[in-house]
Amino acid sequence: MSKPNRKRLNLETLRAQRLEAQGSKEIEVELDDEKFVFPCAAWWPMKLVKQIRALEKDENADATDMLALISSREQVDRLIELGLTLGDFMDIQEAIQGDMGVGSGESTSSSN
Repeated sequence: MSKPNRKRLNLETLRAQRLEAQGSKEIEVELDDEKFVFPCAAWWPMKLVKQIRALEKDENADATDMLALISSREQVDRLIELGLTLGDFMDIQEAIQGDMGVGSGESTSSSN
């Protein structure tokens, strides 16, 4: 009996290729001579993705809660203290998700 055809994926090789294609794993945000680092969405662990999906369904969630999940509440609070605007927040969110080609309100699932 022959083995079925299958494609093998080496995740470390795929990660290296993704990093080479995208050029970065993190987004660095500068505000008033302070730097804040956020991981790009393509590098989030699936556990974090599940937490963010649950947060999106929570009516009591604040817009900054997603940033706090991927970094820290202290970092987000500091950004707010420095005068983070809604436009700034949207730019950060777009940059974080931009590496996946997924903008705000879009998903990677196909609509068949």
